[in-house]
Amino acid sequence: MEDVAPSRLDRGVLAVERRLGRAGTAAAVGAVGLALACVAVAPGVVPQKLGQFYAQSYAWLSLDPFVNASQNPVAFRPLTPLISWAVGLRGSRLLFTNLTLAALLLSCVFAWFRRRAPRPGDALLAAAVFCFSFLTLGTVFSPYYCDALTYLVIFAMACARGRPLVFYALFAVGLFNRESLVFVVPWFAFLELWDSLRRVRTLATQSLCYSVALAPYLFFRAWMAARAPMALGVEDYLAPLAADPLHFFRQTARFQWAGLYSIFGPAWVLVTAGAVALWRRGERGAVLGLAVLGVSVWSQLFVAIDTSRLLALVFPAMLVALEALFRDGSLRVREWAPWVVLVQALAPPTQAVANLYFAMDSLVATLLWK
Repeated sequence: MEDVAPSRLDRGVLAVERRLGRAGTAAAVGAVGLALACVAVAPGVVPQKLGQFYAQSYAWLSLDPFVNASQNPVAFRPLTPLISWAVGLRGSRLLFTNLTLAALLLSCVFAWFRRRAPRPGDALLAAAVFCFSFLTLGTVFSPYYCDALTYLVIFAMACARGRPLVFYALFAVGLFNRESLVFVVPWFAFLELWDSLRRVRTLATQSLCYSVALAPYLFFRAWMAARAPMALGVEDYLAPLAADPLHFFRQTARFQWAGLYSIFGPAWVLVTAGAVALWRRGERGAVLGLAVLGVSVWSQLFVAIDTSRLLALVFPAMLVALEALFRDGSLRVREWAPWVVLVQALAPPTQAVANLYFAMDSLVATLLWK
């Protein structure tokens, strides 16, 4: 039986909670986590590489979310710019909105595991894993990309799986931030089907609900496209595939490993350990679900080329793995997980964009590796 005596990590979390309360502690974890991420990766106040193109596009959109400027490649993704516009963070100040959303995700991860994991230190470990993942570091490095809200939506959908109305509403709203959200749907659908006793009926209900949730976004795209020509529309992604179905895939084939590694770095060992723990407990559906999630997210590389950003949508695998490991301390995870997080924090951050593989600017990497 696992030793239940509180560790130093547990006592530390409880001590902070006595002073700040649980909500205050979660907020503090988000703020401190974001600060640590800014040390691990230099904040991208000046847009980097491909981000120069998208920074200008998103900045324009935050000045007027529905301006629909000709050839704006992100006009179909107005949600984060709309939020930024509403709170007064317009133009180049959009980066503060994305950084705040990244901090909020860390707070949510901490709060979620604080409620579901058996020990207080588990929540802090989970937040640390996400702090030094591409989800946070990528936002810090390229803060004009508006992916942080998509991560939050996916996380919220995972939390709301038992509440269909909230779940599908989140999906419908999240599409307005990034349409790649549809590539996570097979995982959610598989998990529900696996647990269902009436799978035909469940599949029919899923098809109807996802179609209804998708309709507003499709109408919005049609309305926007009718107003002005758009850059990087559906035809831009699909037209090259008519002549060569592997057109995009070939461009990233050599760099997909870098894109996948960049998501969690050395902490991928935790996902592997979590899958082993689930399999040993006979939870085959959860393990197969991880495979479905991985294949579905990976399939984006047949139609697009930004490997790190695309593969980042596989992050729910870490949520599943950590919850499985923390549930009963499988594989003595609490003894070695903090060391994995330390290595993760010190490992040089990387990013794979199209056929380019490069290291993000990092104070830690500069001091330790150069």
